This record gives sequence, structure tokens and C-alpha cells, in this order.
Amino acid sequence: MARNVVRIDAGVRKTGALVPQSGMYTVRHSEHRLPKEVTLLKGEEFPRCAGCESPVLFRLRRRLDNAGSWLKFHVHLYQLPVLDEAIRAS
Repeated sequence: MARNVVRIDAGVRKTGALVPQSGMYTVRHSEHRLPKEVTLLKGEEFPRCAGCESPVLFRLRRRLDNAGSWLKFHVHLYQLPVLDEAIRAS
């Protein structure tokens, strides 16, 4: 009987790659504490970490179909803030 094996890194995208599907993405980054989820639109670049040059990993959590058609305003996210530093600054 054949098994359907899915690689651990299947569906994982990195900083700098183009977002293939609009949706909510989970964020993984071992170097700094970043937001756990971000909403990104198809065609944008996956954002980088504001605190270092190490790649951030993203995995699609929830699709947003036709997101561009109903959004009249959106913010382009170029880098993710380091949350630990925001806490120290306040």
C-alpha cells in the first residue's frame, strides 16, 4: 500500500519570495520574536525581519479569495517588527 508522505517544509516560503496566494500566514523565525501571523496579498514579497538578515519562514494558514477586489486600502509589509525590542523601548 502506497503512503502519501508530505515533507515538513512543503508549502513553506521564505523572505523575498513572491506571495503565491492572498491569505493569513503563520510566521517562524528563531532569531527574534516576531508577530505570529500576518496577512499578505498575492504578488507581494514575503517580508524580512527588522532585526537581522536571517530569512523568515511563512506557511499559508487561511486563504483569502478575491482579497484584492474588496480591499480599497491596504498596507505593504516590507519588514516584520521585532516584538522584544518594542517591549524594551516602552
